[in-house]
Amino acid sequence: MDNVNPLFFPLLYFLGSATLLSIVLASLLSIMHRDDPDKVKKTIWMKLAILLTLVLILVGTGSLGKWGLLPVVLFLAYWGWRELLQCIEQKYGRVSSSILITGLGILGVLGGLGETLFAIFWSVIIASWAAFALPMLYHLKPPRMHSILGTALGMMLITIPLAILLAMVNTSYGEFSLLVFLVMGNDGFSQGVGLMLGKTPLVPSISPGKTLEGSLGGLFACLVLGYLSQFLVPEWHLWQVLLVSGTVSLLSQCGDLLTSSLKREAGIKDFGHVLLVTGGVLDKFDSLLFTIPIYWFICQCLARFYVN
Repeated sequence: MDNVNPLFFPLLYFLGSATLLSIVLASLLSIMHRDDPDKVKKTIWMKLAILLTLVLILVGTGSLGKWGLLPVVLFLAYWGWRELLQCIEQKYGRVSSSILITGLGILGVLGGLGETLFAIFWSVIIASWAAFALPMLYHLKPPRMHSILGTALGMMLITIPLAILLAMVNTSYGEFSLLVFLVMGNDGFSQGVGLMLGKTPLVPSISPGKTLEGSLGGLFACLVLGYLSQFLVPEWHLWQVLLVSGTVSLLSQCGDLLTSSLKREAGIKDFGHVLLVTGGVLDKFDSLLFTIPIYWFICQCLARFYVN
């Protein structure tokens, strides 16, 4: 227990309170959908259980530092790369040396163990250059364009964010936990409010199921969660916490729309099924992955502000 971050225990209390609120929301949804098949109601509860479990896994392993979070990050990196490359292959054909590219994408994440921007930068650069060049040298022919572009997208969307997340958990567990709560809270409440009140499509050409009401519900939930979890970043002013919370909500929804665009382009419903009814890793963690770099940059700016 000595290795556990002391913030973890108040976080458990906070997570318990959020769980009760989530159960109330899920109960209301079940009542509203009481005439639907039992499968719909079971899906609502399964999604809630998976969401809360993922939050607990992230903040729990994160409380042990970077080495505790490392297995989770490697799991996300493996499945994220696998799902992305399969999505590309679904639309454009075989990706050259996909196993090698996946391995290098995972290795690039390890730069986060260095906890510095320098270590992350060079680990990703080396992994990227190797992923571009080695398939060409092995096959002795020009690599397919979609293989190169898919590799570049994977490094930006998966490897860099996960490397930053690995570094962040050791430098500031409070900032790490706040991000997890905000992104997952936005995800859960935007879906819940969308099912309850959603009538106005947000961007129907990209994701017909997302509504303006759900988006606003996620934004409101982020602001409330940010206000209640200010104890995680006591050095921040309240207006800074709320501004960051609102920004995280908007970035999360952009990340969700981005991956929805990829799925629509590839003609698939989900990236995978490793997380059961919630789909694959990219289905559930798309918002988090998209948000991490900007959130980390904002945290760095705030840290300099308080130092100066």
